[in-house]
Amino acid sequence: MKITKILISLFLGSLISTQSYATEIEDFMSWVQLGNGAAWIKYTSNYGDETKILASEISHSKSGGQRLYFSEYYAADINICKYKTTVPDSTTMIFDGQAVKMSRWCSKFRDSNSYYFSLTPETERGHNYVVNLFKIATSPIEIQLNNEKTYFPVIGFTKAWNSAGGNAI
Repeated sequence: MKITKILISLFLGSLISTQSYATEIEDFMSWVQLGNGAAWIKYTSNYGDETKILASEISHSKSGGQRLYFSEYYAADINICKYKTTVPDSTTMIFDGQAVKMSRWCSKFRDSNSYYFSLTPETERGHNYVVNLFKIATSPIEIQLNNEKTYFPVIGFTKAWNSAGGNAI
């Protein structure tokens, strides 16, 4: 009886700690539609009223490496973070069930006084995993960030990645 109670408690505790909230995708633009090495989705979660954007773009790091970056921000002119940071903190994003450590920093939009989070995989192994996942996926990738699950388009990613110029020489 005692073991049964412990097992039930552990099971219920795991459900609570891994709970995630569904989201409703309102709009999206795939890699093909934008044609500029970027894609995004606009969504609301079931527990929040504010509409968010999760965007991704292929760009180059300061050291010249071709990288995949993500941005998270509110669709309205609301700050998701408070001030520009130069030293990133660590967070986790889950791509199709695989947790990936991400470097995250707060950045300021060029054309407004609003701030957003910018993220990229922290390790080369994590970056390779995410890029390869986007290349081989034939349907939208499930992404979980801040306990919000959503689906990100992959159509046109491989062409965008291969056309982005590669690592700087």
